[in-house]
Amino acid sequence: MTSTNAATPRSAATPATPGAAAIILAGGRASRLNGAAKPLLEVGGRTLLDRAIAAVAGCDPIVVVGPPVPVRGEVVWTRETPEFGGPVAGIAAGLANTESDEVFVLAADLPNAEEAVALLRRHPPLASGEDGICLADYSERMQWLIGLYRTDVLRRAVAALPDGGRDASIRSLLAGLAVTALQAGDLATDVDTWDDLERARATAQNPTTTAHTPPRGSAPDEETT
Repeated sequence: MTSTNAATPRSAATPATPGAAAIILAGGRASRLNGAAKPLLEVGGRTLLDRAIAAVAGCDPIVVVGPPVPVRGEVVWTRETPEFGGPVAGIAAGLANTESDEVFVLAADLPNAEEAVALLRRHPPLASGEDGICLADYSERMQWLIGLYRTDVLRRAVAALPDGGRDASIRSLLAGLAVTALQAGDLATDVDTWDDLERARATAQNPTTTAHTPPRGSAPDEETT
């Protein structure tokens, strides 16, 4: 794995991922939010799920792994097998609905989803031997569920796990791949607790004073699906 500072100048200003698909993981139990439907929580007048869908606008298809709910935009709905089988099972379900060469993988609990994906899009095309890119938080921890990956590599990684990835961790799926980390700071913040939600809402209301407040620093919740 390699790490790239987000401040490094980029040669391409246009998206480097034409024709990419997207998988949004939206089916978790949200145990730290008392079972609330986390993707439907609102930040800045929009649900977290709608923010995720907007972030990957232009992808074809946009596959949402979770129970169908009203959303802004056209998506393909599917569920992991079994339901609540974990994020890797969710990725497997999403992969079954796309044939693209590259795919965004995004958790549905990211208040900064649009800015986070924009950072991924500004990265140059994946280089030979590079399996994907993902964001890293303030502590330089890989945020696997904010990334762009080669679809065939993900398929092979899922196939190598028992039970179709049921209850497997994201680390077990991706840690052996050549993934470049882009330093993203607060763009990698997710919503796992009520405090996280209030912080995200405060930032949305007053971004000039709160946007650079360091987050908790924990990795995205692996119960996202």
